[in-house]
Amino acid sequence: MWIYEESKKLIVQIRWKYNNTNCPCCGSNTNKRHDTKLHRQSKIIPHMPYGWDKMIFLELHKRYFKCTKCNIRFYEKFDFISPFWMFTNNFEQYIQWNWWFVSWNKLKELYQTSNSVVDSILDRIDIDLINKKWIELISVLDEVWLWVDEHSFSWKDMILIITELKTKKMIAVIDWITKEKLDNWIWKVLPLKYHKKIKWYNTDMNKWYAKSLAEICGNPIWWVDKYHLWQEANRVVDYVRDIAIYSLAMNFVKIEDIHKLWKRKWTKITKEDIKNLNENQSKEKIEVMQKYKDKAKQRLKIEDINPKDLINSMWEIIEYKEITADYFIEKWYRLLFMYREKNLSWIQKLRLNQIFSEFDYWGYLQEARTLKEDFYDALDNLDLDEIDRIRDDALSSEHRRLNQFWNTIKRWYENIKWYIENSNKDFKFTNALTEWMNNLCKVVKRQSHWFRTKDRYIKKLCARFCLVELKI
Repeated sequence: MWIYEESKKLIVQIRWKYNNTNCPCCGSNTNKRHDTKLHRQSKIIPHMPYGWDKMIFLELHKRYFKCTKCNIRFYEKFDFISPFWMFTNNFEQYIQWNWWFVSWNKLKELYQTSNSVVDSILDRIDIDLINKKWIELISVLDEVWLWVDEHSFSWKDMILIITELKTKKMIAVIDWITKEKLDNWIWKVLPLKYHKKIKWYNTDMNKWYAKSLAEICGNPIWWVDKYHLWQEANRVVDYVRDIAIYSLAMNFVKIEDIHKLWKRKWTKITKEDIKNLNENQSKEKIEVMQKYKDKAKQRLKIEDINPKDLINSMWEIIEYKEITADYFIEKWYRLLFMYREKNLSWIQKLRLNQIFSEFDYWGYLQEARTLKEDFYDALDNLDLDEIDRIRDDALSSEHRRLNQFWNTIKRWYENIKWYIENSNKDFKFTNALTEWMNNLCKVVKRQSHWFRTKDRYIKKLCARFCLVELKI
């Protein structure tokens, strides 16, 4: 009919050119109008953005009819408008497609709408439809490589992500990490005809994922990712370092003052653990520990470092000051033990040498860190014999936490072996795709707001990774 402008709105008045419509109840055609007053039949609904600061709204002429056959009164319907006359289908797509990078409040500001409109649009995202569309995409593949990993929605409330390597797409989001949920997706959502296509899978050191996938694809290729093995080695060093600091603190302060020095509580380590470690020592063990001390000094190469010639990042000569026992107890120096040796500065190497020589009485700290560095080098160099040697050293250790590391290597030995035998210097298998997808999910969670429920968060992920590409 006509167009007029109000502040940041362009309003287009629309009126249907035909004077008849079909009854939604009996389907018969009728032209009997029940109400002819225009002010009662006008409805302004959002349609689409116009430029950067304006919106186009449609002022629809809602006509009220009465069926001559079944005497039912009804409003006529339009295909391009939502059932409750709140927005157009085009406006719904704009909201859903832009939700992944715009917060809830920003959506209302950009599209000049209300909470109820945005909420109703986001609730209309059909997760089941999106999952079916993704499965249709992998139907053209000869082989399917599945990566399964989880991340936290809130604290211990977890979400399972399933990605496909060849297409580099997220094909499913499961709202919990139980085996029953994964089995339900495999047997009810994933068609049976695609089960034979699954050749490879990676499950990030969760064997029950592997058991579910092994039931449908026999004995496919499955390896353990070295990043999680590195994490386990770091946990070993952390635990041994905590015990060393705890033992050192008991010699310098009273037991009642230990918790005042540290910012965290000690829940895993007890005084009995410290007592057993200190009493169960032998001369043979001390000789073995001396071997690790000598090896640590050789790796650090501190004899080539002159403390008087140390230079900082600004190329200024600095004075090296040795740390005291109380300062070591208070500061922990955790990062020194997490860094790779090749990334340590000269000052950090001197600090480590002092810690090993003065604060590590029984040598467990040298032993744990040396085994960790050897394990890193063995994975980088794809040396299976070195892995066997590290496993034997961990088994022969008198430290309980190092024995647990031996159990970890033993449990995943076949997967580590497959990884080493099938990788080379130019190509190494990794689950970087899954971690990349998980990181993107966490970025989406951090940059936006209004995630009161897990269902809304899953819909957000679907809007981020699926709607635009699948053109839903």
